[in-house]
Amino acid sequence: HESAPVVEPEVPEGSVVASVVFANLGYTNGQSVEGKSIAVDDNVTLVFKQAASGNAPAYYDSGAAIRMYQNGATLDVTANGKTITSIEFTFASNHYYIGADSGELSAEGAVRTWTGSATDVKFTSTGTDKNHRAYVQSIKVTYTE
Repeated sequence: HESAPVVEPEVPEGSVVASVVFANLGYTNGQSVEGKSIAVDDNVTLVFKQAASGNAPAYYDSGAAIRMYQNGATLDVTANGKTITSIEFTFASNHYYIGADSGELSAEGAVRTWTGSATDVKFTSTGTDKNHRAYVQSIKVTYTE
């Protein structure tokens, strides 16, 4: 009995997919990414900020993820004037507590997808304690040219 191959959803014509896996960027354990511009491709940029949270966002080997701390850490995803249509997040350790300033976010889980239409989207950590943070392992952004 062979299992069917996993079919990736088709990328709409005229769309570009830019993705980043934070474990592949060479960060050291505990390295802060506060306010740093992380280029995913020529158009997509990510900026994590401490904002209202008590801790600067940082990469940790445990979970191989950037931690967005509780109480209001932010992530800005911008696409250089292009229109973002979806953003897929993969989270570590059941830490997937974020909200978005526009569009729709799928249900809380290890993988969450934002869908909408925006040139930039701000995500904010929604948890209020250490068990309700966002540990972001990877991000895949789909945008139109």
